[in-house]
Amino acid sequence: MRENILLLLQIITVDFFTAFGLYSILYLIVSIFIKKPILYKIDEEAVKFISLAGVIYFAVWIIGFFVFYAESNPEEKSDMLNRMFGKYWIGYWTQPILWFALTQLLRFKKVSKNALLRIVFSFLLIVSIEQFIIFITSFHRDYLPSSWTMYRDLDIYPSNFFLALLMKIVFFLFFVGIYYLAKNQIKIFAKTKRIEN
Repeated sequence: MRENILLLLQIITVDFFTAFGLYSILYLIVSIFIKKPILYKIDEEAVKFISLAGVIYFAVWIIGFFVFYAESNPEEKSDMLNRMFGKYWIGYWTQPILWFALTQLLRFKKVSKNALLRIVFSFLLIVSIEQFIIFITSFHRDYLPSSWTMYRDLDIYPSNFFLALLMKIVFFLFFVGIYYLAKNQIKIFAKTKRIEN
């Protein structure tokens, strides 16, 4: 059960949050040159999808907490509670709450249409706080390019960097399309049920 929860959380963070951050940057660049309504409609659906993904992420994270606590031995339970409520409690709670808050703030049109906020949100969705701290603390020790690929959470390698970024965005947009079609089918089904009654 633990492995499934961790896999689901990793899929949401890497394949959805990171991809949405990359998509947002690409969208902001493309929207400067192309002013078509379909582009804005796709962005609106992508924002709705990432808001739903944020809710699912937070729910799975909470469920994972209870599962991990239930499946742990007494020593692990004590360590877990110490991490959650001990001296460094802020490090435990910050990232999940930040991702949840960012994805829910995107529900507001003023936030999702603001280019500066979208860039900041994209950065915060692409780079986790843990990655940022690792980067900052290790940057002063090593300027060599050989160490730049040590932390490969995104599974993007230098040889196919742009292709991998493009594939992440296409994968994300594929799921946005599935979300859009499913949402429309549910609306049609609900409408026909109301007409029948």
